[in-house]
Amino acid sequence: MKRDMSDPKSAKRRRRRTAIFRRGAGLLVLLLVLGFVFWGRFVAKVSNVQFLTRQEVAQVVALEGILLKNEIVLRAPVGGKLHLAAADGDRLEAGAKAAQVLAVQQEVGGETYDIATPVAGICCTHLDGLEQILSPDSIDVLGIPKFEKIDDKATSEGVRVEKGQPVLKIIDNLSPVYIYAETPKSYFPDLKIDKPTWWEANWEGLALSVKSLKVTDKGDMWAGYFMLPAYPDQLLHQRTIRLNITARTLKGFLVPQRAIVFRGEQPGIFLSIKQKAYWKPVTIEGELEGMLAVSGPGLTEDSRYVNNPLLAREEHWVE
Repeated sequence: MKRDMSDPKSAKRRRRRTAIFRRGAGLLVLLLVLGFVFWGRFVAKVSNVQFLTRQEVAQVVALEGILLKNEIVLRAPVGGKLHLAAADGDRLEAGAKAAQVLAVQQEVGGETYDIATPVAGICCTHLDGLEQILSPDSIDVLGIPKFEKIDDKATSEGVRVEKGQPVLKIIDNLSPVYIYAETPKSYFPDLKIDKPTWWEANWEGLALSVKSLKVTDKGDMWAGYFMLPAYPDQLLHQRTIRLNITARTLKGFLVPQRAIVFRGEQPGIFLSIKQKAYWKPVTIEGELEGMLAVSGPGLTEDSRYVNNPLLAREEHWVE
């Protein structure tokens, strides 16, 4: 017996299957569209397209050492009570009165003796007993004793002093000062033993210039002297010092290492042109602190490059 194709129940079932199929197909298309949009946004987010700009990155390292400077110690001419005529840090001319000693005999004050400066310089009331040891004259003898602790003592107003006791010192603020330091070679890869090297430095927010003077190779360390030709007066009061030195700099179109994509042995980067990725060959000019300086035809400050090319593909959307 033939099946009646006009059976209302069969027709209803066919219409229901067709409706389900259409809804399923529509849902699938919608999911595909949403997936495509979501994927595009995800790729754009990961790609992190940025403008190519000229930048500068620096490697800053610490140089810690001992200061060597021209210091003249002033001693009490007699025993007695000390009066400071100059304050710590004052600039004094040669022959200026730095202090006075009131000779005391049997608890009774006597004659006053002046302590004058033999040379011009900075008055310093802090003494550590190393003034004659740590002087520029020591540069001819490479290697400075390591001191476990440097005992710095300040001279106070009105203190009782003995004849010949060191009470003040005058520091030459017109001549260069020197630093003896031992530092890892990796901090200063450009240092040359037979040729002075200059660097920019910073001490407590103040800009300085420092030069290698007499340095020797000690395996994985450099050891020797560095010179400061100019400096602030307050630096002279230090015995130990820590400088932040700009050891190396890199300038140009800088991109992170991850932005480089190799094709064979040729490095390149993806540029975003009309929101699509196009690989362009580049030359790597230098590397520092995880950044690479690149150059190549067509690279300008108007160029936009793919910072993270993990998902980038040639002529695919990245924005």
